[in-house]
Amino acid sequence: MTFATPPAGAVSLPALPAASDAAPRYRVFVVGWDYHTSIIIEQPRLWRLGPSGYETARFVEYGWGDRSFYKDSNFWPHALFATVFLPTDSVLYIDGWNSPPRRRGRVQEVYARTVTAKQLRALVITLESAMPRTAAGGRAAALPAVDDRAGRFYAGREFYIFWSDCNRWTVDRLHAAGLADAGTLVVVKQQVAGRLRGFQRAD
Repeated sequence: MTFATPPAGAVSLPALPAASDAAPRYRVFVVGWDYHTSIIIEQPRLWRLGPSGYETARFVEYGWGDRSFYKDSNFWPHALFATVFLPTDSVLYIDGWNSPPRRRGRVQEVYARTVTAKQLRALVITLESAMPRTAAGGRAAALPAVDDRAGRFYAGREFYIFWSDCNRWTVDRLHAAGLADAGTLVVVKQQVAGRLRGFQRAD
């Protein structure tokens, strides 16, 4: 459905320190949940990527998936059929974390690495490009809040279908920033770790 996908809009981000031996480095995490993966970045000081009310969160999570299943928790058979076999609307989920992710509760795996400011910027641009942007390069408005979610959902730019699911999305976003191999044929969570570059198991 690439032909029907709106083009990525510009992403406006604050400047980061120029590359040097003293320049700060940032942590990036790939988190494996029950069947789903997401990306968590260490947010640079003065950036405001966290969800409404927690924009300056120390760590910011990005997850992507089918709108009906991921956001609306619609598990009716006809909805699940559409999620798997038909192109459906997607959402981007953004949440703020106080501390780095750890293996506990629903978090089953954590992989981590450090990146340069340039690498972080490239990753954030491809993550933020998953949603429509305003003319000024900002985010479009968030969707209505979900009661059992601390973060916020945003309308996704791309369609969801089983060969282009949340795990493929995770790998493709990292690949666009030079942090993973291509996500071709990635479908399930267990395939993600083998595509990562420079990440170490951290749980």
